[in-house]
Amino acid sequence: MKKITTADFRDYRRDRFIDAHTTPAARLAPTYMITNEMGVDGDICEELSPALCAKVEFDIPSAKTKGAELLFYVNADKSTADKPMRLQVNGHVLTHRQNRERMLTGGWDRKKIAAKYLKEGTNEFVFSHSGVLHIDPFPGGLADTPSSHSSRSFDGGKTWHQGTMGEARAIEGEYLVRLRVKGHPPQGTLCSPVIDLADEDGRGRIAPRMGIRRLHLKARMRQPQGTQIHFELRAGSTPSFDPRTWTAWERGTALQWPGRFVQWRAILETDEANKTPTLQAVTLEADIEEDAKSLAPFKRAEFDQPELIHSSYPFAYMGLHPHQERLRKQYRLDEVIAAGKTELEQLALLRDWVHSQWLGWQSDKYPHCPSWNPLEVLDTTKGDWGFGMCTHYGAVFAGCASSLGWVARSIVVDHHCLAEVWCEELQKWILEDAGPAREFDATYEIDGVPINALELHEAAADERREKIMANKLPQKVVEPMSNYIDVFCRFGIPLRNTHLIFAEPAELRHGAGQYHWDGYLWWSDDVDPRYAEYSLQTSRIGDFYWSVNQTRLYLQVAEKARTLQVDLEHTAPNFSHFLVRQDGGPWREEREARFEWTLAAGENLLEARAVNVFGKQGRIAKACVEAS
Repeated sequence: MKKITTADFRDYRRDRFIDAHTTPAARLAPTYMITNEMGVDGDICEELSPALCAKVEFDIPSAKTKGAELLFYVNADKSTADKPMRLQVNGHVLTHRQNRERMLTGGWDRKKIAAKYLKEGTNEFVFSHSGVLHIDPFPGGLADTPSSHSSRSFDGGKTWHQGTMGEARAIEGEYLVRLRVKGHPPQGTLCSPVIDLADEDGRGRIAPRMGIRRLHLKARMRQPQGTQIHFELRAGSTPSFDPRTWTAWERGTALQWPGRFVQWRAILETDEANKTPTLQAVTLEADIEEDAKSLAPFKRAEFDQPELIHSSYPFAYMGLHPHQERLRKQYRLDEVIAAGKTELEQLALLRDWVHSQWLGWQSDKYPHCPSWNPLEVLDTTKGDWGFGMCTHYGAVFAGCASSLGWVARSIVVDHHCLAEVWCEELQKWILEDAGPAREFDATYEIDGVPINALELHEAAADERREKIMANKLPQKVVEPMSNYIDVFCRFGIPLRNTHLIFAEPAELRHGAGQYHWDGYLWWSDDVDPRYAEYSLQTSRIGDFYWSVNQTRLYLQVAEKARTLQVDLEHTAPNFSHFLVRQDGGPWREEREARFEWTLAAGENLLEARAVNVFGKQGRIAKACVEAS
């Protein structure tokens, strides 16, 4: 009986309702967000008065909380700093004066709500007397209008109307108001990595011929009354999930005749917001019959390959598309990077080219703000039809880099936007800042090594702050990053880089005002986020910095003499095929992730790498096996 025990879940994937950051154990998060809108559009605002009131309803599943924080988008409005807003919470009258310091650097005002004012079920929040609220309209052209949780009164709250927002009193939508509950959410999910029952520590080994009769999961946990944890299992014969070779998720703690690779997930639940179950440890017990003699011909095995890191959140990658071909050819992007002798030089040439394409901002001359579509941005700014700000420099760099085969994405920081790209040379994500001002157009680095947003964020808070440099390559200038370091106090990413073909989902006119879209994934140093106005927050590094274009080898003794079954796992977006070679010979294409490797007596070398549809080749994984 093989036993595999885990008591540290900090690196495990989870949704935003799980806290596996505070301690190695897993529990429900201490706060969660309730929102009725996504904040796509926040340009339209309404002024409040004693007669003109706004009401928003939130459904709270449990009133046993420590209170809540009400967050409402006001952008730059400061009127309630002088004349207080009146706020009614389930009929209880409160007053609110704006405190810009408590708002931090965003456009979201906030008001603490005591637990005694909240109740289970529908809670009403009425705003009046002073200040403004902004509106996120429902999209037009829908046969059925979504149900709204926002309403408006024109007579001081005596009567309420929906679909009467805006100056013309005709807009259907929601007010940009959110509620962060100081209590545990009803449910959260923690998911294990795929566990190799033949190589539980992941160091790499040859698995013998084996049969697995039964798998059983045991857990050490605390479940106060009103809470529970239940488990689901799935298993397969390949190292990554494939519906052809894996079972579906099954509720329970046992599987009969599972495959070599297994995965479990725990669903934590509570009926009361002041209680949480806690998962302390999980043990997998596998009844395995191994044919140890099958390993006899294989004397030694050494592996050179990375651990593959996966995000908890799916990311939508831009694939091959006619618009990409147009972007690449129309702007001669291959020529732009042709002089670069290294990957870092090529990325710098591309960044510098994007920086030089237009003069930033100029919104006073050209008020139209284009979407994040690189073709639209370049067409609009070059034709003087609209302005391009840092958002557009970052989006154009990410789009151009993607069309050349790199994996790139936009990244939002505090009042700035740039890009991150996966660098094959360094095997990591790095920042590329294309503009608009001269202070930008740089790759940021410490001790000569390019860094990503998290590395800059952490270095800015400690003694490494003075070491942060802006490398202006290709200008061959390296200077201290004296300005704008503090904009990395927060950062987030859209969970896609498909802006070349899809304008939405997105925040319209992003950056022209404060950030209000709720679709970004934000980094949080703590499980209770400082920037409380966004739903998607994580303190797990892998959720931001997952592996790209990497390959891993799994070996198992096959039926034929001196032959190994090879399984390949990869993290290549837009995967095309593998390149495989033996003993330093020619590379061959492998379309399938499984094949057999017949060894000669002595030392044998197998190498494999993933290739994407753009022809970009990933890191090589190696296995060296000595056979008798």
